[in-house]
Amino acid sequence: MPSSSEATVEELLPFHPSWVLIAIFAVLIALGTLILSLPFAVADSNKVSLVDAFFTATSAATGTGLVVQDTAQFWSQRGHAVLLLLFQLGGLASLIGSTFFLLLIARSVKEEERFLFREIMGVQSVRGLILLILGITLYAAIIETAGTLLIGSRLLASYPQDKAWWLAVFHTASAFNNAGFDSMGLGNPLPDPVVQLTLAGLSILGAISFIVIVDMVKGVFARRLSLDTKLVLIATVLLLGGGFGAILLTEWNSPGTLGNLPPDQKLLSAFLHSATARTAGLATANLSAFAYPTLLVLMALMFIGGASGSTAGGIKVNTFALLGAVTWSFIRGRTRISVLGSTVHEDQVYRALAIVFVSTLVIFAAIILLSITEGADLLVQLFEAISAFSTTGFSIGDTANSSTAGKLIIAFVMFAGRVGPLTVAFALSLRSRPSRQTYTQEAINLG
Repeated sequence: MPSSSEATVEELLPFHPSWVLIAIFAVLIALGTLILSLPFAVADSNKVSLVDAFFTATSAATGTGLVVQDTAQFWSQRGHAVLLLLFQLGGLASLIGSTFFLLLIARSVKEEERFLFREIMGVQSVRGLILLILGITLYAAIIETAGTLLIGSRLLASYPQDKAWWLAVFHTASAFNNAGFDSMGLGNPLPDPVVQLTLAGLSILGAISFIVIVDMVKGVFARRLSLDTKLVLIATVLLLGGGFGAILLTEWNSPGTLGNLPPDQKLLSAFLHSATARTAGLATANLSAFAYPTLLVLMALMFIGGASGSTAGGIKVNTFALLGAVTWSFIRGRTRISVLGSTVHEDQVYRALAIVFVSTLVIFAAIILLSITEGADLLVQLFEAISAFSTTGFSIGDTANSSTAGKLIIAFVMFAGRVGPLTVAFALSLRSRPSRQTYTQEAINLG
């Protein structure tokens, strides 16, 4: 009988390892639902249904921010504390939770499991994972402490001391963990510009991933960045700038959104929406008043999301940048897959295509189901489905008045978007085995 250090994953666990990450979020959501259903979680004489408690717990744990009740008015301060705990733990669960599990099986882990956790964590090996756990925790603590101090110091002029610091803690964690929960009403009145910029910065730092930050720090001394970091940084800057410019172009004179704001606040609002569209989903304008071109831009940004190994959702900027670079290489007639002077293995392209395909499949299935249960504008259902899957939390519909079936569909999409398309696919499939059969190679007509 093999020792524990020699045991394989199958001998250690009776189920596929990818179920562990799913179980972490499932337990978190179940506990959140139970606690939010209790009387102390709601304010005054409000009553919450089990479905609404489940929806809110799912939204918080997955870091989405879609709500069926007004966060500021409906939930008590204890309820807000529960939400804070849910999206704080949820933001770290896919990082620290999966890392801790991988540490337990690191000596016997097979290539399939290493691939799974590399996709979730953004790491290339199992070495130094203990330091990675400590590093992620320290990184989050430092960033959130700095954000809390900065936001809290600005809110002291508008709120009592205790409330100012509580709001600072809540919104700092909400932005950094890309949760998008707002308990002070960011759009009415328009908050301090420093608060907005801080929230945007926190959401960007949360979406850029700890791995990229570490590589950037190492790059200062080594004068070299990994291809992954280069792609993330380039794509982040291009998407942030492109979204910012598109929002300004389409909404500058719109009276329902940016039109009535001073020029400096127009710039600030456009920047915040561009930054949080891929991540936190914090809004200072009425999204339903945005023009169709703006909504299409926001949907594209939401679908792409943040970096692999971050708190953001979406298909990830790594995937988007890789496929964009490969497409450009193909257009130029390059036979070898090369990106920024580095060769990329074709397996990574296959994985990127699989991520996009599965993500698109989930979103379209959600749109069809929501069209049946809600019967609203197709654009609204498309926007809500992408927002839920990308765990962004933007909304142009009336989520609170959705049917029970509609709320459950959106909750499932949020869960699938947080856990990840490839993780779900691996968890629901048999282990892949090399095929002993070979088949005749044939061509398929494309385009």
